[in-house]
Amino acid sequence: MSYQKFLSHTKSIEKLSASEQIVQYDKVYHHILQELGYSGTFGEILKRTPKEITNIQDIWTLHKLRNTLVHELEKHNQLLLSQQAGKYRKIIISFLKQVKN
Repeated sequence: MSYQKFLSHTKSIEKLSASEQIVQYDKVYHHILQELGYSGTFGEILKRTPKEITNIQDIWTLHKLRNTLVHELEKHNQLLLSQQAGKYRKIIISFLKQVKN
């Protein structure tokens, strides 16, 4: 992907929510580093301290924030699914009692 494509992709990300932007920018940064020849996960690449990155602590901070957002979102989704499953169970039990009579 060329510089211009990365740049235009970042402009399309601006329309997302702040948390989605952080996740997407993290992906873009990872892809840029891959284009520069680095391999591995973004975290693995950052541990090698790429010479092109002059603000490594800022990038680490943002990457850790991305990880927090992703993992909290997964927990939230599991909680929501669990709540909905419980609700569904109650509805089925109520329905079975209704049709039993």
